[in-house]
Amino acid sequence: MRGRVIPMTQKDTANKSISKRNIFIVTALIAAAVVVFATACNNKNLATTMRLLRSEGTVSIEDSKGNVKPVMDNLKFQSGDALITGSDGLASVGLDETKIVTLQNDSRTEFVKNGTQLELKLTKGAVFFNVTEKLRSDEKFEIKTSTMTAGIRGTSGIVYYDSKDNNRESLIVTDGTVEVSATNPDTKDTKTVKVEGGKCVKVYFYNNDKEHENVEFELNEVSEAELSQFMLNWLADDDALLDRICAFTGWNKDALRNALKGIANGDETPTTTTETSKETSKETSEETSGETSGEPTKKPTKKPTKKPTKRPTRKPTRKPKKKKSTKRATTTSPSQGGNGGCWTN
Repeated sequence: MRGRVIPMTQKDTANKSISKRNIFIVTALIAAAVVVFATACNNKNLATTMRLLRSEGTVSIEDSKGNVKPVMDNLKFQSGDALITGSDGLASVGLDETKIVTLQNDSRTEFVKNGTQLELKLTKGAVFFNVTEKLRSDEKFEIKTSTMTAGIRGTSGIVYYDSKDNNRESLIVTDGTVEVSATNPDTKDTKTVKVEGGKCVKVYFYNNDKEHENVEFELNEVSEAELSQFMLNWLADDDALLDRICAFTGWNKDALRNALKGIANGDETPTTTTETSKETSKETSEETSGETSGEPTKKPTKKPTKKPTKRPTRKPTRKPKKKKSTKRATTTSPSQGGNGGCWTN
């Protein structure tokens, strides 16, 4: 029995064309959705992935189990990874597009991230932070030491262990405001303070001391000359950050550059050293002119005896006293006042 061919009507032909067109449209929409989704995921990855931006000298990276990871450009950091710098090391990490932290030499920090909650645990040395945009309400960024927590919302500054003050946990804010909390490890008492740009804060703990609270903060103004070479070098490389900081604190760009030049020349406190060298230079020129003027053969003992005994005795005794007072201010307690020694290595 032969099969009978049923002719296709005009209506059937139209329905077939519509079906093909619908399939094509649906396929195109799916393809477009895949592209949009992939782009969104890629942008999200770039915005939230922690990456190594720069490394110099001795730098090492360890995972949460202590295994060493290779150091390479754009290396992705995972939660639990630790970044360590040697005596000649320096490393910068982009936490996302608006947050960069830089670890100075002889430092160590751990990265802990859970979604939009980010935490850095500084266990040694110093870390400079720069957040160019204020955090959203659902974001959190904290830098912690063993007893201190700095809540960063959209600021710059440095958290460090002050090697000149028994590794006291300290913070210098260079612009904006940072909320700092500290917990006494023995009494578990906690205290919070807000620190504005241009100020340094140090934490002091007291136990069974009637004159002090269990947790006390020492806040001091910071001048350009008190910044470390590490901070000055970082500011010198970023004009936008330097403008932002100077606008907030009132610091002078030329003073910052002069401070950097002074340190590069081996001066610990550039301003003081410059003034001292001027006085010493003036002193020396006066003594030299006194020795060379007149008649050396007629009055050889009178002038040399008079000049050297009077000036060197007066000047050196006054300068050491000035240095000694600075040293006391570095180790003073909050109740005694002083500048707290906010100079970092």
